[in-house]
Amino acid sequence: MMVLGCIIGVTVFSQKLHSAEEDLMQKVSLIQNRYQSISSFSGQFIQTSFRNDADSLPVVAEGKVSFLRPGKMRWEYQIPEEQLLVTDGETVWLYDPLLENVTVQQLSRITEVTALDFLLGVGDLNRDFIPRTLSRELLKAPEGLLVELEPKEKLANLDFIQLEVHKENHHLKTLLLMDRQGNYRTIVLKSMEYNLDLDSQLFHFEIPEGMEVLRAD
Repeated sequence: MMVLGCIIGVTVFSQKLHSAEEDLMQKVSLIQNRYQSISSFSGQFIQTSFRNDADSLPVVAEGKVSFLRPGKMRWEYQIPEEQLLVTDGETVWLYDPLLENVTVQQLSRITEVTALDFLLGVGDLNRDFIPRTLSRELLKAPEGLLVELEPKEKLANLDFIQLEVHKENHHLKTLLLMDRQGNYRTIVLKSMEYNLDLDSQLFHFEIPEGMEVLRAD
């Protein structure tokens, strides 16, 4: 009887584990499918950076974000200081008017962008990530569906991401990016509008005259 009980217990546990894995995969597919149907979106963001250091305080930045699939995005930082990050799908420009410089880099060389590939329309959550149970409860009182994803390919500056999406429409509410040193950032999206007629010129940057140009490649 003890052996039979152990067998039944293992079977039930295996079934529950399989069911949990299927539930995670279904959530990921719902998110991926939703963003495959979106050509563009724009709205406000609040980015909070946390360092793995008890003496460090969170750093908050706010601004406007726009995406145009495939591959284009624009982050206009307004608080605490003005900065502009733009990519046309190949080149990334980071403009800092206070420092009077522009950093230029190839998009493919930025590891963290992998976490945004599904938003850019050049990635696939099912293909690029492995869903898993939450390793840490970092998002406080999530109001939607919450999933954690580990990159299938080991990345230097990205350990895992967490996505919180609205239950009704599966639009992204919060994105969390954790690096391998225990530092992480959360990006909360607000007042989002979808499938807008965005001008592709928004995603190109002309370097102002007199700016120092820093090549990160």
